[in-house]
Amino acid sequence: MTFLVGDIGGTNTRLALADASGVRRDSVMRAANDDYDSFDAVLAAYLTKTNPGDLAGVCIAIAGPVHSGEGELTNRDWFLSVENLRNQTGAPHAELINDLSALGYALARISTDPVCGTKQEPTNGQALVVGMGTGFNVSPTRRNARGGVTAMEAELGHAELPFSVGKLLRDELGDAANVFATYEDCFCGRGLERLHHVVSGQRMGGKDIVDGFANGSSEATRTVRLFARALGRLTQAMILQYMPRNGVSFAGSASRGVLTSAALTDFMEELTHDAHDILDPTHIPISLITDDAAALEGCLQHLQQTS
Repeated sequence: MTFLVGDIGGTNTRLALADASGVRRDSVMRAANDDYDSFDAVLAAYLTKTNPGDLAGVCIAIAGPVHSGEGELTNRDWFLSVENLRNQTGAPHAELINDLSALGYALARISTDPVCGTKQEPTNGQALVVGMGTGFNVSPTRRNARGGVTAMEAELGHAELPFSVGKLLRDELGDAANVFATYEDCFCGRGLERLHHVVSGQRMGGKDIVDGFANGSSEATRTVRLFARALGRLTQAMILQYMPRNGVSFAGSASRGVLTSAALTDFMEELTHDAHDILDPTHIPISLITDDAAALEGCLQHLQQTS
């Protein structure tokens, strides 16, 4: 059986064919969203290019909420529905899921890169995926006895920051910290850029900020270290919220830029500072999802579980 899987992010869309063995990496197409008026146009171009024949199912993950088989991107007026997916692809089975849920399902199929922390037995089967790229969101997941995954939807990026994170930012930045009201205001690529503007008065891209930190820029250093400290406090709070004894897996460019840098020490210090007795943060493995096709593998996992 051949499946079609896709991942629509804030900037790019990836589509691929898959079968029982996994995503066919040579079939992956990456498209810049700005080059198309709608997802239907992206899908039409891919179907013309690949001519996949009969499809057993299609699953598309989107950067936005999904309800009753319909969804719309949070930063683009693209509307999708399972009905349209069935009509356009001819597949009898169509699924539409949130992109962070797709990464949650992917944990059953991919390996992640360890960052810190040590898993302590017994575990509870619960994990947490945290996405920090164009935006911010999470997906709490739970493994079942049959090896499947339940990946839950959330829109945490639009929720208010925990008090502990807000206090850290106010202590460091004073009233200027008031611009950071929600998770997504701070913890994403644009959030890192916003933080740097508050810290330094300069407007720079996220990659340039991380590169500046690596090269010893004092202003970039203050920005990245403060970002990492705030992320440590945020992660401590999320560990208590979701009890992910199986681990926390970060995804997205902002995650990779900070957690693979020298600022990891700052992250760890805040993660373990004044930790509650309920759950020792050092007993929670922290890792990175670095596979660009992870969400596609998650779509395949979801299709196989729902077929």
